[in-house]
Amino acid sequence: MKPAVSESEMHLRAQFDFARAERGKFHERFKKGQRITLLEGESDENDPLAQDKVDPQLIEVAGKHLLISRLIAAGLEVAEPIRDKGVDLIAYSGRGDFVARPIQLKASSNESFSLAAKYSSLSHLLITYVWNVQTPERSEVYAMSFKQAEEILKSKKYDQTDSWQEKGYYFVRSAGAELKELLKPYRISTSQNLLDRFQAAG
Repeated sequence: MKPAVSESEMHLRAQFDFARAERGKFHERFKKGQRITLLEGESDENDPLAQDKVDPQLIEVAGKHLLISRLIAAGLEVAEPIRDKGVDLIAYSGRGDFVARPIQLKASSNESFSLAAKYSSLSHLLITYVWNVQTPERSEVYAMSFKQAEEILKSKKYDQTDSWQEKGYYFVRSAGAELKELLKPYRISTSQNLLDRFQAAG
């Protein structure tokens, strides 16, 4: 039987990608007395992990408006639900046949990826990731269906983690090169890309 995981360890696992970690890699070094030395004088001003530097509400608002501007530029209309029950925005086509898509927004000041199993029940859901919200010149938008996001999760074997299996949720604070490559087909670089993703979510 596996030992119980402490709350602090669960918190740490949720913030970092340990998929390729090697257990005990530095154990012998530490046994011989090697220690970690923190260098003084280093500012945490640009550290994305310094929570006191980031206002999550502002990140959410800025990310939402960045996405809204992209949707409008693509010729879509946007509505914001009064109550948040898993849908942050509704994008719809105002021309011809009425077509609408619920949107779940994931806005981040860095390049994070997350998925919650509870969203699998929302039909035609478009999950959007807005990265680098605080630095507009580096901002990126990714859009995909729940199934596509789940396929990426499985490709990285995140579905085998305790976090996903026990809580139905996984979060990576900073996407590495391999994850970015998997997300690449869903990057929104033009209005046509966004319209294609909108139609594909049907």
